[in-house]
Amino acid sequence: MPETYDVAVVGVGVVALAVAQELLARGLTVAVIGPYGGDHAGQATRAAGAMLSTFSEIEPGHPAERVAVETGERLAAHQAYPVWLSRLAASGEPAVSTVAGTWVLAPAGRLAQLAPIAAAARAAGHPAEEHDAEQIPGLRTPVDTAGALWLPTEARIDSGALMQALSRIVRRHPRAAWHDTTATAVTTGIVRCADGTRVEAGDVVLAAGAATASLLEQAGRRVGVPPILAGRGASVLLHAPAISVPHVVRTPNAAFACGAHLVPRADGTMYLGATNRLTTSAERTRPVTLDELAVLAADASTLLDHRLAGAQLCSHRVGLRPYTVDHLPLLGRTRDPGLLVATATYRCGVLLAPRIAALIADEITAPGALDDHPYRVLRPMPTPTAGDALDAGAAQALIEHLLQGGASLPAAAAEQFAGFVELALRVLLDDACAQGAALRRLWRSAPVVEVVPALFALPRRMKGTPDAQR
Repeated sequence: MPETYDVAVVGVGVVALAVAQELLARGLTVAVIGPYGGDHAGQATRAAGAMLSTFSEIEPGHPAERVAVETGERLAAHQAYPVWLSRLAASGEPAVSTVAGTWVLAPAGRLAQLAPIAAAARAAGHPAEEHDAEQIPGLRTPVDTAGALWLPTEARIDSGALMQALSRIVRRHPRAAWHDTTATAVTTGIVRCADGTRVEAGDVVLAAGAATASLLEQAGRRVGVPPILAGRGASVLLHAPAISVPHVVRTPNAAFACGAHLVPRADGTMYLGATNRLTTSAERTRPVTLDELAVLAADASTLLDHRLAGAQLCSHRVGLRPYTVDHLPLLGRTRDPGLLVATATYRCGVLLAPRIAALIADEITAPGALDDHPYRVLRPMPTPTAGDALDAGAAQALIEHLLQGGASLPAAAAEQFAGFVELALRVLLDDACAQGAALRRLWRSAPVVEVVPALFALPRRMKGTPDAQR
């Protein structure tokens, strides 16, 4: 006979378990479906540095509307955290606490990236202090580091301790049942599992991260779930006795990735993260590659502290960060009123967990509570155009990505390269642009290898001409 519950929660990451714990606290019966033990390969939570980045994820290219929405939700989560952790401790688990303080350092030439972070913090009434980079305790920053920002209220948490507490609280709760298996399919009110179990519930909350769409018919399109992408992030734990940093140190986001970040751990190790590359094949068990380790090593030694090149590698992990094309989470009911989604938190799942838990519980206990929320599943989500990506600085970001390890180009060459990359992307993605037509005319007039420098220089020559504006 199938087992029936008020709610079935599919997933065992921080968002899923926070939702389950909140629903239990509100008196509901809850089934959790997912492995209790094991290494949870590919799970974003257990590969995370667990920075509670209220402000430091903001980038100069982010639209003002997006910044306002995301900052508002992150602030709500920030304010909920102390009470949430107190409730977890009241359940009999060892106290899990946050450690306040984050340094954001700007590498050479990137000082302007600190401005929107500082502006958002100050607008919210949080301090943001400009400093010279050499003032960061315990770190020997590169001599050409542009500056640093101290965010005393932006914190970190031990994700391992948090997950242990949440897992034990949920598993031993008298109204909870933990199905230590893997979900294989989710339909209206039913979760089918790899061990043959069929779990029935009045509501199903699908919080399986990057695997969410794979559990739904037609990848969720039938019930209105938009495409869920995955950012593959590799991270490592290091032993570096010569370096002792008491607080998080990170760079701003750049080159399609989260900034390089160093997070001290209570056991004396340091977390170094993290790469971020779109993957079209969300293989949870694909191990870290040598290239990913090389990127981490280069960023650590050239952007943070050269002594990190001599650190000892203790372990490494890969996590798949779920996100949408508008980079906002997906929360609430789908077109199937008994199926809810809680995912696509990208790099902020640990921070947003208590906020999301409360919102999902509100929706289950009072249907319609999320109908107007900016993170609702059924919100309008236009597909970005090639122009949107280029206007967001994709060409310059690509150059930064290619010049990893502190390399640089002369200013004139960098400008020319950026212009060519932008034109090449426009031609590739939208060949109606006037400059693309000029590029093709030039090649047809001289289809020889010697024309390549002229092709490269063409965008700069055409800049400002009437045809180029069409």
